[in-house]
Amino acid sequence: MGKSGIKWEAVSIACFRGNFAHSVDEKGRVSLPSDFRRVLDQVGDETVVITNYISEGARCLEGFGLSAWKQFESKLRAKSRFSPKLQRLENFYLSRATECGIDSQGRILLPQYLRSYAGIEKEAAFTSSIHGFRIWDKRVWDHIFENAESSLMNDPEIFSDVDV
Repeated sequence: MGKSGIKWEAVSIACFRGNFAHSVDEKGRVSLPSDFRRVLDQVGDETVVITNYISEGARCLEGFGLSAWKQFESKLRAKSRFSPKLQRLENFYLSRATECGIDSQGRILLPQYLRSYAGIEKEAAFTSSIHGFRIWDKRVWDHIFENAESSLMNDPEIFSDVDV
């Protein structure tokens, strides 16, 4: 227990960090960054779940370790199945989710429908996020990063509302 009498639990959260660029081969296989694979190893995941996502008004993919995805699904099951917002989430986000095993060379196969959705052609950029990671076409990621940097240069207090 902490000094305030509150019991603190040690929380082990798998956290992806950084950004990495990798080539996509003609079959749609791409190397999962070794740093990301280490995070997955820590929690015993050998599979990732990838689905479509929109960030900063741009299409990309969002990825999670399988155990984190299952926790997310469990939380959704507790919601009302009749909720229009939940149904919209299911229609957009869950319906396109796919499990991608990691092969012996550390690669995952991105399905064609997800590569097409995110416009991923020759080079993919993997970026960390609070809940998992994102996969972008490298050209789109470069543009998103430049816009974020420009916003910060124009307004150095832009992140002050995050308040962590």
